[in-house]
Amino acid sequence: MEAQTLVLDSVAVDQVTGSGPQRRYGDILVTCTTGEDHCYFYSSDSDSKMSTAPAFVDADLNVFGLGVEGLRFYASARFRSAFGSGGEQFWPRTDEDFELVAAYAELNRPMFRVRLGRDYQVSGLGFYGYDGGSLRFRYRPARLEAEAYGGWGLERGLPLRLTADALESLGEFQPQEDNYLFGFRGSFGPYEGVSAAAIYQREILTDPKVISSERLGFEASYRSPDSRWLIEGSADYDMATGWWGKGNARVGWWADRLVYLEGRLFRYRPIFSLQTIWVAFSPVSYWGWGVAAGLGPYKDVQVRLELDRRDYGDTEAESDVGPFFATTDRLWRGRAWARWQPKVKWGLEGSYWLEWGVGSAISAGNLKFDYLLTPDLSLGARVGAYDQSWEFRMGDSMIWNVGVDARWRTRIGTVWGAVDGYRHDRKDDAAFDDWTQLRAVLGISYYLGSEPGRTP
Repeated sequence: MEAQTLVLDSVAVDQVTGSGPQRRYGDILVTCTTGEDHCYFYSSDSDSKMSTAPAFVDADLNVFGLGVEGLRFYASARFRSAFGSGGEQFWPRTDEDFELVAAYAELNRPMFRVRLGRDYQVSGLGFYGYDGGSLRFRYRPARLEAEAYGGWGLERGLPLRLTADALESLGEFQPQEDNYLFGFRGSFGPYEGVSAAAIYQREILTDPKVISSERLGFEASYRSPDSRWLIEGSADYDMATGWWGKGNARVGWWADRLVYLEGRLFRYRPIFSLQTIWVAFSPVSYWGWGVAAGLGPYKDVQVRLELDRRDYGDTEAESDVGPFFATTDRLWRGRAWARWQPKVKWGLEGSYWLEWGVGSAISAGNLKFDYLLTPDLSLGARVGAYDQSWEFRMGDSMIWNVGVDARWRTRIGTVWGAVDGYRHDRKDDAAFDDWTQLRAVLGISYYLGSEPGRTP
């Protein structure tokens, strides 16, 4: 990745047009101060460029067959670095060479499973990591499972303790103590096609009297015996604040092999930890509905159409400042996708996405061609465009891209690579950051061995 650095520039006030603090010098937006002889703006320094080539390696290790039934050891690590003058200014955390994503020992038997180490819980409440252990019991005849888990909690989205040195940039907002995370979850499937699950999770500081979060989650699903109907529902509740968070209900119907129809209702309110400043605010929820249709008019053609609408709640905020007013309280989102594959060896795929609502509008289109040159070698080419308009920031930006990729599979591993070029066109302000760039990716995987029952 490569970009030009920005420098502060100026122009005489008699060379700009307009009035007020924001004026124009040609197609450049400048800032003027009453009584000053010059207006100021940032421009790209063509003589100074910064570049970086981030490199990542993810390594997973799975060890089993140790003479004890169900015993295995698992570890996942990430190695990262960056080459060039840009460093972590372009790609965050490239100065941290090693990261332990997960590592645990597991004993898995038909009626129970025990894990000790760094693990994650994935549920309707989100993605939570912890350093500790879990114990799961199973009762197969009723498809009943019960699990308890807990340990020291990790930062959301990062395999780091809350007090880790890497989070010191948060300053006074960084928690001064680690969290304890623990929870219980259970699932029940009394009949074929019917299932229900619930989870309770709590985070506390090392001082057990201080709660960071306390949440409940529920979900259930039903699939008809002929697999033509699907009904799903889920919700979560924040016991710490007394607010309902996410809620979702979905109904899907396969009219026949070529037609699928879907409708859903949803609600969303963000949930924040009591350790963050955001919990002091009242997050605005939204309700919405969505419809979708999947069609297969011909055996080599697939089409999917989607339409969503969101209605936002009242912010209960008032402002007499001119530009700060709500222009709409709803958002619309539409998407169309189609694939044509007349031959086994090649296919053409395209999609278009449009979203317009509060303060901005976004649209994007992509077209992709893939070709299977041999059973082990596949090639691809793609073009796309992304356009965004900002109502409040008075901006309009477009990104064009073109790329190619290849993947070669062998008995001992896989090699894949891709090259993509992006052109950034900020139409209203030539001094705005130009993110035009060229990206290249090369990946290699080598099979050290296969998991039980799996062929590489």
